[in-house]
Amino acid sequence: MIKDLTSFISGICFIILSIVLFHEANQLSPFASVFPYAITSVLVLLSILLIIRSIKVDFKVEKEAVDTLKIVLLCIVFFAWIYFLERTGFILTSLIAFNLLILINTGLNMSIKKIIIYMISGSIFILVLYLGFKTLLLVPLPEGLWFRDI
Repeated sequence: MIKDLTSFISGICFIILSIVLFHEANQLSPFASVFPYAITSVLVLLSILLIIRSIKVDFKVEKEAVDTLKIVLLCIVFFAWIYFLERTGFILTSLIAFNLLILINTGLNMSIKKIIIYMISGSIFILVLYLGFKTLLLVPLPEGLWFRDI
């Protein structure tokens, strides 16, 4: 029996989306289709895990109070990240946005040591992601209009 209908339906929808995206990636050149194939493969795997979890796991959903200020701040950070991405570049904008997201989400309810560990590990992840895209996949990421003359 299905114990979590929402997760089950979401998993099915993600598998359908993956099939469509996989079909669309077939029209790209072999070099250009590597990344879409990788992403759709991961999406299929995670969708299958979500479907299995929806059948096996029985959990209770508790309603929590929604903090509208936190949601507004998160939206502002996301839109600011999009706005400043071309102007300040991927690395600087992503590092600032990611660390602001951590501060907003934790709400300083955790210890300062744990927040700093999250910020450092997230910053390292962003730098590794940047280097992976820039050097391995040869994807041009925004360098920043403000820093081109330097």
